[in-house]
Parts: sequence; structure tokens; C-alpha cells
Amino acid sequence: MATNPKLPIPFTPVPVRYRHDGWTVERQMAFVEKLADTGSIAAAARHVGMSRESVRQLRRRPFGRAFRDACDAALDCGYAELEESAVERSKKGVARPIFYKGEKVGEWRHHDERLTIFLLRFRRRHRFGLEAERPIRPPSDIPGYDPEGEIPFDPEAELDGCLDGLEFAPEPPQEDGDGDEDEPRPDEADQP
Repeated sequence: MATNPKLPIPFTPVPVRYRHDGWTVERQMAFVEKLADTGSIAAAARHVGMSRESVRQLRRRPFGRAFRDACDAALDCGYAELEESAVERSKKGVARPIFYKGEKVGEWRHHDERLTIFLLRFRRRHRFGLEAERPIRPPSDIPGYDPEGEIPFDPEAELDGCLDGLEFAPEPPQEDGDGDEDEPRPDEADQP
């Protein structure tokens, strides 16, 4: 059987024995089209006059691989709209009513931070996912790197070498007038 070029997901319908109330080629194609539109197996099955259980049975048939793949692709079409809706809820929040003495007096926008974190981790894995917590490139992956050898640039060793090369002048002795005024002088401490 040939595929229908009008379908958003081309597939070869499952060959079944003809029954007027069964899964005909037209019903299978209409089911996949409606599934792509609604994203709901139950709604698409109701649309073509079949049950959800019969959809499961058709998917499990030996030659049902193309139908299963078409159903999965149709569900993926619906997930794009769901993802768009989740992004909008994350950005704009969800309206929550405010009641006073039993009457609605206003509303506030609730922004779900868990949803935002999930979306960022899913869509921007390299910045917010688990990969971002790992080092970008572990030193053992660097060609020619020897962990036992000398580090090519060691800032602490460079600093020590610079400090050793400097000659420091001795500090000048403090004069008596420059000390702290709050501390008693040795000759004043002995007097009563």
C-alpha cells in the first residue's frame, strides 16, 4: 500500500482484514492526522470511532512498526505546541486569583521557577545542564599532558621567583612620638 502524500507524517498503513467497523486504511490515516493535531490518543481514537485499546492492539501487530513510528512522530508534532505553551507560562506566569471576604478582588502572576530551570536545563544544556558543572576539558584529555610532570605555567612558582629576586630595605625604626597614645608607656606603668 502506498503512503498518502497529504499526511504530515508519511507511513504505510498496517495491513488488516477488512471490516466495516475496523481499522481501514482511511481510518488509520485520519487517526494519525488527528493525533498530530490534538496530541491525544484518546481524542484521535474517538474522532475515527475507535477505542484506545484498539490503537494499542494495532500498534502491537507484527507489521505495525510504520504505524507506531507515525504515531510517535504525530505525538512529537503536538509536543512542539506544548513546549511553546510551557515557555510562555515560564515567561508570563500563571494568573492566580486573590480573594477578600469571599469575593475575587484581583489576581497575581505566579512564575514557576522549577519550570524555568527545567526549560533552561533542557534547551541550554551546555550552560545550565549537568554538562555545565563538569570541567570543559579534563586535563587528562589534553594531548601531551603529564599529570606527574611540571605544570607549563605555575603562577605561584612565578610569584616566588619574582619575590626572591627583589631586595627589600630594612624597615626604619619607629620614633617615640608615632606610637599609640592609648598604650601606657613603660615608665608610667610603674607609678601609682
